[in-house]
Amino acid sequence: MKWLANLLVKKITRGRDLRLPAERTRIGMIEGWSSILGNLLLTAVKVVIGLSVGSVSLLADAAHTASDISSSAVVVIGFRISSKAPDKEHPFGHGRAEYLVGLVVAAMLVLVGGSFIISSFQRLLSGPAIRPSMAAVLVTIAAIACKELMYHFSIKLGQMIDSEALIADAWHHRSDTFTSVIVLIALVGNLFKFGMLDALFGLLVSGFVIYAGVDLARKSTSRLLGTEPAPETKKHIINSALSVDGVINAHDLMIHDYGTTKSISLHIEVDGHLSLSEAHDIAKTVENQIEECLLCSAVVHVDPRDPKPASPELLA
Repeated sequence: MKWLANLLVKKITRGRDLRLPAERTRIGMIEGWSSILGNLLLTAVKVVIGLSVGSVSLLADAAHTASDISSSAVVVIGFRISSKAPDKEHPFGHGRAEYLVGLVVAAMLVLVGGSFIISSFQRLLSGPAIRPSMAAVLVTIAAIACKELMYHFSIKLGQMIDSEALIADAWHHRSDTFTSVIVLIALVGNLFKFGMLDALFGLLVSGFVIYAGVDLARKSTSRLLGTEPAPETKKHIINSALSVDGVINAHDLMIHDYGTTKSISLHIEVDGHLSLSEAHDIAKTVENQIEECLLCSAVVHVDPRDPKPASPELLA
């Protein structure tokens, strides 16, 4: 399924500049709506087959798949909000709404993990309530394949645009894979008279799902509060400034991440004997170069300094 997801992602993103806010929104909406439609189709199939063969577990799995529609709907709403233009109350735009979406979806993932624990204990206490059916087994296998495709599709897009919301939604798909695997174990176990396997396996999987949700919530919260930018990004900006003629040194880099946009401030040191106009031109060149590379807004402050014999080395 991973190869097919990569093929779809490549087709969607080919020739596109994913740094652009409009492209970021486009990717988010594609992932959100494809997830909603995929979950609707899977829910319908599971309900029809579950009712026809009398599989309680398959019907419960259908209910879980239907609940995933809500997380994908949150993603769509979040990207719609984040794409809104800046206004008087939000001069830097609404891009951080995407981080809130990631936090909400991560919390929903933790709730899914908690429901796994409850349902697994109930199955241990009451025993399985599944009628063995090869049709249900085949449908569940197909559902696992579809959910793995949706997982790889969503997480690849999320990684490409660095979106915690899409990555969290991808893990919702993976959690549905886990529930379908549990259902498959239950169905196969019942065929061979081992009906308690799904409950035991469900307890194991629930811990992993909760851990994934907590980790995603931590990352989204960190970005909302303002996390340290990646060392590679800082190095790229500093080296970009130092590559401009007349810049002796660069320091005091500040990066403010607003989701769809970034605001960068930087101090550069120039020859203290330069005229104000010359120093301003150098700063403007640095600003333009940074903005062109990162598609952000940049403000460069000039510090006068006596020229030194040795120029600074680029960051390794």
